[in-house]
Amino acid sequence: MTTAFNISGGLFTRTITLDEIESIKNSKNQSEIKSLWGKIADWFCGTNKEKAKKALFELFKNDDGDIKIDAFNQLKAMVSPAFKDTFTYKTTIISDTSFTVNLSIGALFSTGDISTAGKCISLNEHIKSFTPEYFIARDIHLEQVIKDIPRSEMYFCHTTTHHERITVDMLPQIINKISEKQKESLNVALSQIGIIDIKNQINQHTKEMSLLGDPSKKLFLSLESKGNVTVEIHIMNNFDVEKYRVYQEIYPEYKYPCLYAKAQIDIDTSGNCNISDITLSHPGIE
Repeated sequence: MTTAFNISGGLFTRTITLDEIESIKNSKNQSEIKSLWGKIADWFCGTNKEKAKKALFELFKNDDGDIKIDAFNQLKAMVSPAFKDTFTYKTTIISDTSFTVNLSIGALFSTGDISTAGKCISLNEHIKSFTPEYFIARDIHLEQVIKDIPRSEMYFCHTTTHHERITVDMLPQIINKISEKQKESLNVALSQIGIIDIKNQINQHTKEMSLLGDPSKKLFLSLESKGNVTVEIHIMNNFDVEKYRVYQEIYPEYKYPCLYAKAQIDIDTSGNCNISDITLSHPGIE
C-alpha cells in the first residue's frame, strides 16, 4: 500500500505519494520524512496537519535556504505551544551579506548549514547622527580611541579588499592625514563611545530587535581621496538558547537571538559627522 501526503488548497487537492517524493529525493530522505512525520504528527492539531506535512516536505527536499527557513517558520507557528521550544536554530557564521544557520527540531532533525541573506530593516529615517551629548568627548589626540584599540577590532582599509588591524603605533600615521576637526569627530566615531550610542539608539527604535549584553564589534576606517573619512561599525549579537531565554524573561519584547547591525559614519573635511546608512538584520527565523 502506497503512503501519501495530501496537500489541499482553495482550488485544488493534490496527493504526493512517497514514490513521487522518491523521484525528487533519494530513498533515504523519503524514509526520513515518513519517520519524522510519525514522531511529530501529534504535535499538530486538526487542519494544521495537512499544512504541516507540506511544510515538512519543503524543509527536507528544497535546496533553497530561504524556502527551508520559511517552512521551518510555518511548522513552528502551527505546532502546539508545548512543542514550540523544540524548534531552535544556531547561527554559525555572520557576515555583512548573509547568515549561516542550522535549523533543528529537538534531537529529531537538523538541516546542517544553510546560507540566507536574512531579513533587513533600514533605520536611516530614525538614526542620522550621534546623540549630541556624546560629542563632549571630542579630542584631537584621540585619547578614547587609543584606550580602545587594545580591546577592540579596528581595521584600516587600504583598499576595499585589503584591511590591516590598527595598532596604537599605527594610529599617528593614519591621523596625520586628516584635519583637527575630523580628529575630534573620529574620537567618537571610532571608539566605544560611538558604538554605545548607536547601540542605544537602535534599542530605542526597535525593542524586539535590541542589541543586548556585550555584542561583538568590528570597526573599519577609510580615508577617501577627497579628504573625507568613513567609519563602518559592525555590531553582532549571537546568543545561545539559554542566554536568549534569560534575556527574554527580562525583556519580553525581545524577539531575535541573532542580530547584525551595520552603520556607516561619514566625516567631511570640516569635521561634520553624519550617519549616512544604518541597517539591522536577522536570519529571518521566527
